[in-house]
Amino acid sequence: MKPIFLELRHLKTLLALKESGSVSLAAKRVYLTQSALSHQIKMLEEQYGLPLFERKTQPLHFTPAGERLIKLAHEIIPKVVEAELDLTRVKQGEAGELRIAVECHTCFDWLMPSMDKFRQDWPLVELDIVSGFHIDTIGLLLSHKADWAVVSAIEETAGVSYKPLFSYEMVGICSKDHPLANKSIWEAEDFTNETLITYPVPDDMLDIFRKLLNHNKINPTRRTSELTIAIIQLVASKRGIAALPYWAVKPYLEKGYIVAKRITENGLYSNLYGAMRESDINTAYIGDFHTTVKEQSFSTFPDLIVLDE
Repeated sequence: MKPIFLELRHLKTLLALKESGSVSLAAKRVYLTQSALSHQIKMLEEQYGLPLFERKTQPLHFTPAGERLIKLAHEIIPKVVEAELDLTRVKQGEAGELRIAVECHTCFDWLMPSMDKFRQDWPLVELDIVSGFHIDTIGLLLSHKADWAVVSAIEETAGVSYKPLFSYEMVGICSKDHPLANKSIWEAEDFTNETLITYPVPDDMLDIFRKLLNHNKINPTRRTSELTIAIIQLVASKRGIAALPYWAVKPYLEKGYIVAKRITENGLYSNLYGAMRESDINTAYIGDFHTTVKEQSFSTFPDLIVLDE
């Protein structure tokens, strides 16, 4: 006789028999005729040389051999159902991988709460941050090394779509006894003879240069630091001044470590955008991550200003 290999359909049939208690009800549950179901069970019993249940009991009484296969069915079938659900979610855009790249050193303050919320809503999406600070986040998108990126300016690039996140105010910070601490508003010329402490990035990525100092042909002495807290400490120690997002320095202002001043009468504002590949626009979890970032960030940092889509 040709050997009969135990298949998933056999386990489903046995489980239907166990749960329904009768051959007729089990046959309906697995969409078989009663005779087809009986034949399937008979073939299994002949294969193993063991009866799987007693025929003339109501409800059906399984033998030890049958109970062992029932136990296997309870272990295997839920896992198969879960895997099939996962595959359906992948197909429908409910599961996958989302790698995030950022080009701003202060992004993590508002990004981490958003990531925590997203993980709760999309447990099947593997969420990760591309390690380190990146100057060319768009390049990471196009090379498929990242799936969503935070950028401070829109550069029209084939295959890339941008969505606005929010705007925030940049403020000038100095030590409490610095001469500029007495000015309510800083103008471009106030930076002329100062040491400006910035992140180690090109000037065209810093709004203080891009939107103010370059236009006024002012090029102050520079000092750089990778970390926001290090910049704060240098400023508090009178090693220079800095221009940072208000929401990033607010905790240090409340502790009295430094003072903050508006830059120009109208304020100096920066924008952030979420960038993704155009081919991923309709991927549900990527779109929801963008929405989550906006909503969660405003909840955590109410000083942020919404940017319309």
